[in-house]
Amino acid sequence: MNTIYKPYDTWESYHDIEKYGRLTLSNIEFTTTNLCNMRCAHCAVGYALTTKEANSLPIDDIIRQLDEVETLRTMSFTGGEPLLTKKGIRDNLLPLLKYAKGRNIKTQINSNLTLPMDHYELVAPYLDVMHISHNWCNEEEFVETGFAMMDRKPPVQKRAELYRNILDNARELSKGGMFVSAETMLNRNTVPYLEKIHNEVASEMLCKRHEIHPMYSSDYAENLETIGLDEYRDTVNNILDFRNENIWVLFGTLPFYACSSDKRDLALLERINGTPNTTIRNDVDGRSRMNLNIFSGDISVSDFTDDGAALGNIKEESLKNIYDKWLNTNISNSINCHCPSVKCLGSNIIVKNMYYPDKTFKSGSVK
Repeated sequence: MNTIYKPYDTWESYHDIEKYGRLTLSNIEFTTTNLCNMRCAHCAVGYALTTKEANSLPIDDIIRQLDEVETLRTMSFTGGEPLLTKKGIRDNLLPLLKYAKGRNIKTQINSNLTLPMDHYELVAPYLDVMHISHNWCNEEEFVETGFAMMDRKPPVQKRAELYRNILDNARELSKGGMFVSAETMLNRNTVPYLEKIHNEVASEMLCKRHEIHPMYSSDYAENLETIGLDEYRDTVNNILDFRNENIWVLFGTLPFYACSSDKRDLALLERINGTPNTTIRNDVDGRSRMNLNIFSGDISVSDFTDDGAALGNIKEESLKNIYDKWLNTNISNSINCHCPSVKCLGSNIIVKNMYYPDKTFKSGSVK
């Protein structure tokens, strides 16, 4: 009997169901900066970006909160651009990365990968995954789209150099043994160029993984055109046709479910499940993960909360209490369904509102 190879996804929420029998807080995402050297048209946190960094909460206070989360197994760091300044790396990132290393917690940094290599070398000894967003069909598009929301743009030549940095840095980090994972979101701009982007990610940048996610129409991206479910389905099938089999392809927050009455959805899921080196990740936001803003102490479902509201603050209550309160909210209950037979945890609130506004997902509907 041939076994289909499926890579182990440390960030998969379903591991908590298998280990604890319930949703569990096992992943904290930290907003560690509001600075960024770019202003992408598709940025989901664009309106939160600033030009001057605030003071963070004492890192020791944050670590004391983390000590109370015994189930913590992954930590992610986002921004802004978390690696933009060496001061930010030293003061905000390294203490948390070293803490994670000491607890054998796996870590990921979300970077645009445009910076000098010595920024990445500072975190490399402590980091498990370097995650980058890669949505560029070519250098020209990067130069325009990557700085579309910036009032005073750098010269075109300087912007073009940053694009080449992405390719060079990804390749060098990969050659050095770092696990580099490139994420591409599906929207009207990226779909026509996905094969080129995939080949670049796999063959030129030497990434270990290519993640495919829906575009979230949040902040700067609120005016960009999403793709419908029929086109999304066709696009995923196309990716499976042209993909490089040597790179792990991960479909995150895939908006197709085993409870669907559409045979095309079921055929797609069967195809993905039968394809080696290809996985589907249940959405982590609000299930296994919460976002912690290290400047305000606010806790949110994600760094781009659907309504912008914080669920609580670590200066006033514990991470565990805030998480437990979230699980009892109407919003959480409206999306938290579970079908054990297919290990599916349903949609997230943004995808549900975007693609299934009138659908009610029910636990156990797939036998």
